[in-house]
Amino acid sequence: MAPAARRGRPGALALALASTCLLAASCASSSISSSGRLGAAAIPAAIERARSVDPATATPDELEEVVGAMLKAGRSTITSEQRVEVQSLLDAAATALSERGDDPAVLEDLALVDMPARIGVPAGLRAARLWFERDNRSDAFSMLRRLDERYPRHALTEESGDLAWDIATSYRDDTRRRLFLFPYSARAPGVFEYLSTEYPAHDKADDALVELADRYEERGLYDLAIERHRDLLLFPKDSPYMISSEAAIPMLRLDDLDGPEYGRGQLVLALDELELWVARHGDHPLRPEVDRALVDCLQRLADNDLVVARFYRRVLNADGARRHADRGLGFARRAGNAEQEAEIIEFLASVDEIESVDAPRLQPAPEGIGIDSFDPTGTGTGAPTPLAPSEPLDTESRRKPNTTAPPAGGTPPGPTIEDPPDPPGGQQ
Repeated sequence: MAPAARRGRPGALALALASTCLLAASCASSSISSSGRLGAAAIPAAIERARSVDPATATPDELEEVVGAMLKAGRSTITSEQRVEVQSLLDAAATALSERGDDPAVLEDLALVDMPARIGVPAGLRAARLWFERDNRSDAFSMLRRLDERYPRHALTEESGDLAWDIATSYRDDTRRRLFLFPYSARAPGVFEYLSTEYPAHDKADDALVELADRYEERGLYDLAIERHRDLLLFPKDSPYMISSEAAIPMLRLDDLDGPEYGRGQLVLALDELELWVARHGDHPLRPEVDRALVDCLQRLADNDLVVARFYRRVLNADGARRHADRGLGFARRAGNAEQEAEIIEFLASVDEIESVDAPRLQPAPEGIGIDSFDPTGTGTGAPTPLAPSEPLDTESRRKPNTTAPPAGGTPPGPTIEDPPDPPGGQQ
């Protein structure tokens, strides 16, 4: 190995060691998460130290120290009197720390240890808020989820929903990219989904559903967008988005269809939903937009029937062609599309000719020869002569060899089918 390489190797090892130490320091847990215990001799001193700390004026570091020491003392073998005092000191210090702690990692440890919900939930929620304020949205959202798993249906769901909304909108409005490749805005739908699912009674739950529906519509995920609008219609509270979501569902059904050839069931469903919306909210400001969607749906239904009618015409089914064309004509007239109506009327006029399409036709006779004088047999009678009833066709004689002896002095009978004549010139 070259001397330069040997000299550079210790520097690389030192850099790697420093990086490892830095990583270990960043991942180090607080004293609260330690699972150790105190010896019998150390317990009185720990209790005395906790007594000397006033939770109302103590610093977060002092409160962390007391909470960690009391947790270890509670796991140790102590008397009943000591256990009561340890629990009292622990509750006071942990409550103050959950309210004034400034280290989200310490508060996270406090929320995840064996503490009652009245202490663990505020600590975890404060930890998540501090993570968010330090632009660590991923850890903030992770803390929210872990908090809900540990304390389901806790009393601070409203505050948790507020933080989830802040995280989601922060992701939504972020134009940056992680590692120059992955947009942070792509994480917004996951947080919106969590808010609408875990906190359905939150004031922003319907806003989250609308955000999700709009995002899925932009990406062409019409099925998911329809589902979110349907979830909003099932919202327990009167949301201002309900009428617009009710109108958006059939419009999204129309956007999801590629052409008039397929999806007639979705077209009929969209037509029913649009007509129901008009009947319920006829004077709403969205009425012009809904009317345009209704006309579009009617025209698509007319096109669908015309496509099917043309197929029936192709297979020479006049009844099927006329039935679908008539129904399509009704949709076209409702839509007020004169051009489409004229096209269907023209098609109906041509349906009567279906029965003559590809019909067999007689070939004309040669010029100067009438049909009665045309003699295909060449017998001059104009028609083949039928066999008389007394003259049955003898087919058996053709299959048997001719064994009749020739008459005296006569010519032997001709060859039969089984006895072919000799070739000319006597060749064998």
